[in-house]
Amino acid sequence: MERSGTSQKGGLMPYSRRPMFNVWLIASGKEGADLEEALRMNALGHNLTMLADERAFESSSKSFRRDSEHFPNLLMYLIDHDVNDGTGFLRQVKQSPDYRHVPVIVFYPGNVSPNVHKLYGYGAASVIRVPIRFSGLVEVMRTIDAYWFNVASPPPVDGPLSHLWDAIK
Repeated sequence: MERSGTSQKGGLMPYSRRPMFNVWLIASGKEGADLEEALRMNALGHNLTMLADERAFESSSKSFRRDSEHFPNLLMYLIDHDVNDGTGFLRQVKQSPDYRHVPVIVFYPGNVSPNVHKLYGYGAASVIRVPIRFSGLVEVMRTIDAYWFNVASPPPVDGPLSHLWDAIK
């Protein structure tokens, strides 16, 4: 899909094909199903992998190397209000040499009051309350699409970074 943008002179200039993202959504329940549907409506052809919970993420994460074509460029995580506050999962991801560079967007349902300060302290890229109405969630996904898929550069996928993290410790 070729895209065009506006140059400083107001004319159109061609962009190269935008990169294909691998998005892993770790979510369950009604809010998780709504997140999945809204993301599928607005992911514009990106690869979406649904994972039911942290255990599914842990299992899947062990089977992918950073140079795999299915390695995630973006993680989206829905805090399960029955299980935790999200900080344990975020710590696990950010302590992993291969996954710590992957941006994590943390979602939380309205009946959860997460410690937003802690979540950002552990490395969340964004912390977002799941809107009550589905139309609001679709709008959030459009905003995420506009930023994460069109503006931000995806993390590199050129092999494990563990040697770099070991060097800076």
